[in-house]
Amino acid sequence: MAESSVEVEPVIAAVLDAERDADDGLDEPDQDGGDVDEADACGALDGFDPEDLVPDIDDDLGADNGMIMVGKLAGVPLLFARGVAPRQQSFPMSPAFRNTLEATVKSVLFRAPPGFGKLQSITSAGAFVNKPGAHGKGRAFDHDAWTFANVDIRPLRKDHKAGSRAQRQRYWGLAAIIRARSAFVLHGEYNAAHEDHIHQDVIAGTRAFTASSEASVKLAQAICKHIYGSSDLAIDGSFGDKSKAAARAAMLKVDLPGDISDTGQWERWLLRSGRLGFELSLK
Repeated sequence: MAESSVEVEPVIAAVLDAERDADDGLDEPDQDGGDVDEADACGALDGFDPEDLVPDIDDDLGADNGMIMVGKLAGVPLLFARGVAPRQQSFPMSPAFRNTLEATVKSVLFRAPPGFGKLQSITSAGAFVNKPGAHGKGRAFDHDAWTFANVDIRPLRKDHKAGSRAQRQRYWGLAAIIRARSAFVLHGEYNAAHEDHIHQDVIAGTRAFTASSEASVKLAQAICKHIYGSSDLAIDGSFGDKSKAAARAAMLKVDLPGDISDTGQWERWLLRSGRLGFELSLK
């Protein structure tokens, strides 16, 4: 089906009906988390042996580190497939961050259309990794793939720039929902190191949208471009007049007046955009 043939307004109406009835509490921003440079939040996975990305909690972290091993999120098995055949895997992380990931998965499942089918697995490039930043604190998770029965979303495949608009819509829909539960989401448009995974962390709490965050600005631009159809919008990290107008128009399309800098409206927009991207990807 040609992209121009999709009737967006009925899809938006259905999204709004579902979101207005949603009991999906928004996280309050952490005012005491400190200001963490997003450039330091993750880091390239290059140079890490696969075994370094999935350390054993006893051997590598110590008995008193407070971390736990997690092999499922909301009942969905976790897999690892970097440098090895895909295998079920438990990952070490902090208990609080496990709760964040559980909430993220539930938010995605709540918004995934029946046409996606059952979520069968989530493939990760790693959680705790012995390096600086959120990974070294067990408070980060790198998403390689979400595999549903009928569709998949594969950052590892670089779906953010796929030739298929449906793949791009699913990718940015997923990134939007993850960001609603996170301090940082570093994605394929952020930099070359994140072209093959989506990095999620909460090292400084849930953060509002700010024009100084390159990752958040590029995420908002990509959502406007690939989900709302602002095809001529550049994804350049500069939140100028054109980006502000595109974001304002996109928020109004899903019945969200006000400004993107309002934390509650920003998070609601991310969640509604996630559902909209998912639904449009099946049209």
